[in-house]
Amino acid sequence: MIKERPSDNFKTAITDPPYFSGCKTLLRKIIYSPFKVRIILGGRRSGKTSLLRAVEWNFLDFDLDRPIRAFPVFISLQVERPKGLDNLRYLLVARLREAIGRWRKVPGSGLREMYRQFLSQIKGGEVTVSFLQQLNIKLNITNPDYERQLNHDDFRQALLATIEELHEMGFEGICFLLDEAEFIVNQTWSNDAWGYIRGIKDTDTALKPFLGFVFSGYRALKEYHQKVGSPLVDIAEVSWLSPLSDFEISELISYRFKDEKVPSLPDRGINFICEWAGCHPYLTQQMLNRIFDFYIENKNLPSAKTLIDDLLEGHDHDFLRWWNFDQKTGEAEEDGRLSNEERNIYLKLVECRQSTDKNLAQMLNLSRQKVSDTLEVLLGTGVIQHDKNIKEYKVGARLFEEWIARQK
Repeated sequence: MIKERPSDNFKTAITDPPYFSGCKTLLRKIIYSPFKVRIILGGRRSGKTSLLRAVEWNFLDFDLDRPIRAFPVFISLQVERPKGLDNLRYLLVARLREAIGRWRKVPGSGLREMYRQFLSQIKGGEVTVSFLQQLNIKLNITNPDYERQLNHDDFRQALLATIEELHEMGFEGICFLLDEAEFIVNQTWSNDAWGYIRGIKDTDTALKPFLGFVFSGYRALKEYHQKVGSPLVDIAEVSWLSPLSDFEISELISYRFKDEKVPSLPDRGINFICEWAGCHPYLTQQMLNRIFDFYIENKNLPSAKTLIDDLLEGHDHDFLRWWNFDQKTGEAEEDGRLSNEERNIYLKLVECRQSTDKNLAQMLNLSRQKVSDTLEVLLGTGVIQHDKNIKEYKVGARLFEEWIARQK
């Protein structure tokens, strides 16, 4: 196995810049307008966390020229699991102060080394406590639960003081990158949180120009704002992740073959990967990993049959979750599972290979809007592709399609 291969064999987010591919248009939008509220939607392992990490290292890269520079604060809400709005406010400030502490210890160096060192720095909670005490914000240290809470006035004071400090460091403001936002959606205080963020971005003239939020999620976040009409959506720009393009896949393949010192693939080999992985970022990386591992062990590339059989066995657990035979729904950790309706529409697309939402609606006797919404979800999962030029959808990830066929 290649020891230098980043991100736990690509089963976790990519944190090594050269290995990240795709999302260039969306990445550029976020970087050039960092103080908006954005919602990024996509299925399991579609690259949401990797995108937020890419936003983070792009903001920290002082060699990259851009009109506005925001200081990034990445927070996994599923890991932090805030207990309420006051606790969420505290966590935002705490992770902000810790990130600034880490950044101050990173030497000036190339992007890859800078970001690696930034992520490896460890700053404890005392950094936050010390900062708040300097602002005369009192904490009840005898009650740990209370200690990790901030009311609105203290939160605002802490942000304003930090923004002043960031201006001196060459940053114009703060962009919070909030991963796995489904956690908040499933809390009783979710409406309070969304309303609070909207209030800041709507009416707080001191904070609004210097504060941005990027939320990532999938089905629970999408269905929450559809059912509840959350005020957050009124001020947010919603973007869906989709499979990589053929060109992006070719770029990624070329880089990884060169980086891992494996003989380059002919064009038909690149086309084979695009077809079977369907330009799905996770499946593509895993397919490349298997090719490289096989080459290291055998000094030659695997046959198509060997590669496909091995990948189908290796991804059996992933595909079981995606296809959702048990029809489990409603739980955040199962948010990537397909519903019965989504499976039916996917199977119809497999049958006809390529179709418009209008034709699929007629074939399935469903409303066009329902089919369009479902195709949007399937596209976010990465198992289908959309040809925008002819406005048709087609099956992607032939590997997933083959796995389904073998279940019969």
